[in-house]
Amino acid sequence: MRALIATLFGLWAGPAAAFCGTYVSSPGVELTNQTSQIIITRQGTRTTLTMANDYAGPLDDFAMLVPVPEVLEEEDVQMVRPELFQRFDDYSAPRIVEYECDDFMYDYGGGYMDGGGGYDDAEVAEPSPPDVVVEAEYSVGIYTIQILSATTAGGLLEWLDGNGYGVDAEAQGLLGEYIDSGSYFFAAKVDADMLSMDPETGGTFLEPLQFGYESSVFSLPIRLGTINSPGEQDVVMYIITDRDDGAVSISNYTEIKTDDDCDGESACIEDECMVDFGEVGGVDAYYGGKFAEAWAEGDGEGWLQEYAWATSSCDPCPTENPTSEELAEAGYTNESWDSYFTRIRLRYTPEAADEDVMLYISGMTPTKQIRYIIYNSEMEDRHPVCGWGMVDDPGTCDDDEEGTDVWEDPPDGDGDGGSDDGAADGGGSSDGGGSSDGGGSSDGGGSSDGGGSSTGSGWSDDSDTFGDEEPSADDEGDEKKGGCSHIGSAPGVAGWAWLLGVMCIFGRRRSS
Repeated sequence: MRALIATLFGLWAGPAAAFCGTYVSSPGVELTNQTSQIIITRQGTRTTLTMANDYAGPLDDFAMLVPVPEVLEEEDVQMVRPELFQRFDDYSAPRIVEYECDDFMYDYGGGYMDGGGGYDDAEVAEPSPPDVVVEAEYSVGIYTIQILSATTAGGLLEWLDGNGYGVDAEAQGLLGEYIDSGSYFFAAKVDADMLSMDPETGGTFLEPLQFGYESSVFSLPIRLGTINSPGEQDVVMYIITDRDDGAVSISNYTEIKTDDDCDGESACIEDECMVDFGEVGGVDAYYGGKFAEAWAEGDGEGWLQEYAWATSSCDPCPTENPTSEELAEAGYTNESWDSYFTRIRLRYTPEAADEDVMLYISGMTPTKQIRYIIYNSEMEDRHPVCGWGMVDDPGTCDDDEEGTDVWEDPPDGDGDGGSDDGAADGGGSSDGGGSSDGGGSSDGGGSSDGGGSSTGSGWSDDSDTFGDEEPSADDEGDEKKGGCSHIGSAPGVAGWAWLLGVMCIFGRRRSS
């Protein structure tokens, strides 16, 4: 039987002061390319990785191989609840919101913001050291874990094949690079005797695996997962750091930016504007297409910081903020109000993924998200229309006649943007645009004055204002946004596509 390598890695809330409008939903684009989710916690030199194991196939064929910088002990490895990924996804996904005139009845003019061992006998020829050494072995829940060291890629391939991992020989070059760098290998297989069947579906679920280690290098190994790539792969990272460390970015891949960060040279995604989703093919198609278009401007790789905010607050809040207990599940050791949450989407082709992802802590604490506003003609004097900018002769809440809420293209020359006709064309289908988690982020929580908000447009992280507390009058930028806070029900986000991971290996056991 041919060996296989595949990637594995892989609501109601209390009001958040200053958001006017109703939270509606988040894009739930189903990707056709492979997507994976990983939770990363970084404190000091300690990194904790939690991988979602959405594996559909014969359980005897499941195996995982992950490069790690040190020998992991049994206490470093555990299983976590799969619901943790959904919680973090719901919290950090892009926002689709709706404004009505009543949302601004108190704030015409602005208010506050969005917030081995050896031989000694010289006469006896010393045997060659083994190519592979099992440095540690233990069981964690349904998984049998082995920590391996290796001296040659060929020897490691032979050991993996003989022990039921069946790794494709094409991996030899990449394995050799990890061996030369001093990496160990975290290997896991399912213990079939520990599994229980779901009486309704007849299937089984593999709980997410989590492991932590010490390393001065903050990185994510993705290259092994490109061996049998379908062409494009996405990784969605939910990253938790100390609040003072702030947002996380990637240093060695190309950044896709959002409106207020655009420099005219980088690929850019427009947000903080109104969209008639009926005209552009729906929410999923619109955001999916915009991400795909921006990514296509690069050289087969690109990443977007979809969300960056202190974990204790959000605006608007599509769900409850992650709790201290949930962050502890992810490996974070302090309270939730001490933490900061970053969401990154990375997409790449096998050819472009020529390095593991190098992450870094920026020390900056923006309030950044992606937000789109459902088109309302009466809001044209407050919010730009995506693709056009501010509208000449706009509708307004001051008109005696109600708006039509039907978008009509401005006459030639109106608006400061180009036509948005391509939005639906690219939309989140065969190109996999956008994330099944609805990923996306943008600077700031949106401004009631009609402009897209910018990094830092929410509450300052130097403030002691969190959660549902209102910011004080001297909070930084408190003049940018005013009004009230309404949180509406959020329709369920479309289910994730079959998720495979980024840096691990599925192996298929050879049949006897």
